[in-house]
Amino acid sequence: MGEFGLKRTKMLEEAKVSIYHNAFFEVLIFIIVFLTVETLASVPVLYPAIKYILENDEYRSLTEQFANQVITLEDYVDRSVAVVTNLPFQIMVLMLMSTGLATVGTMIYCKAGEKRPLSSMGFRKNNACIEYLVGMLIGTVLFSSAVGICLLTGALEYKGIDDNIVLQRMLLFFLAFLIQGMSEEVIFRGYLTVSLTRCTPLAVAAAISGIMFALAHMFNSGVTVLAVINISLFGIFAAFYMYKRGNIWGVCAIHSLWNFVQGNFYGINVSGMSNNDSVMHMNCVEARSLINGGKFGLEGGLAVTVVLTAAIVIVLFTKTKECEIADNTQTKAQIMSTEDNEQQFTIN
Repeated sequence: MGEFGLKRTKMLEEAKVSIYHNAFFEVLIFIIVFLTVETLASVPVLYPAIKYILENDEYRSLTEQFANQVITLEDYVDRSVAVVTNLPFQIMVLMLMSTGLATVGTMIYCKAGEKRPLSSMGFRKNNACIEYLVGMLIGTVLFSSAVGICLLTGALEYKGIDDNIVLQRMLLFFLAFLIQGMSEEVIFRGYLTVSLTRCTPLAVAAAISGIMFALAHMFNSGVTVLAVINISLFGIFAAFYMYKRGNIWGVCAIHSLWNFVQGNFYGINVSGMSNNDSVMHMNCVEARSLINGGKFGLEGGLAVTVVLTAAIVIVLFTKTKECEIADNTQTKAQIMSTEDNEQQFTIN
């Protein structure tokens, strides 16, 4: 059975048919894998990003002002971060798409390093397209709900529709966010959360992976304590949703559409990253940054806290997908068979 209405699904039980460690070592190994795959993903974008920054007139001016002690170190860092987080369209799309390398790297590690089947990461065939489409709808509704709260409380001001929308650019951003959203879900949910469920209760695994997910955003522009809490809540919600559905497709779609709608439909900063290509223009009212999240975007405000808390409660009360609930008897037999094989290999 499970805890807090959570049940173990087939994908979680399949992950047990491999060698695993206690929670501390699982997290330690995850950090090493995470840093490795993120470094791999940064390779294609590293040269063009550095070239753009070094050739940027504003950045050059800031560097000169700091060297001449015209501005303080704090001002220099804050304004430099603004330059870095406002990258050109081509570099932003490349940066998002290159996260696909992190997805592949994580899958290779789980398959070769942990001897886990990819189905244990949530890549299951049953109704994959439907699960993904439903997830897209949920991601859109969730973030739009947070926008609605901000508009009702006066924390956001609607500034109109962009008359210069370039459809090709929007489609590229859409595709890029599909890749980026899947990447983070594969790393933090398909890999870390599932690995932790082998040695901790489901709720604990969700909480630990949610915190690790938040810590990965610690150096984003405009990050606050509330932003860290909200990103942790998103991670917990995503883990619970994955548990209930027995696959990873839905949370990949939720994450991707959450980001795309936030940045390219409403024109709001995505975890501190600004984007000039959006359908709408919204202005975050500075006096109500506690609600709208300020420079970090809505993910740093109370509106998202309310939405994600409600989402977690709702998903806990939904029924686990019956066809994906684990057959513990069969899984235990598989585990015993694997352990017997390992013992024979050790003896030989």
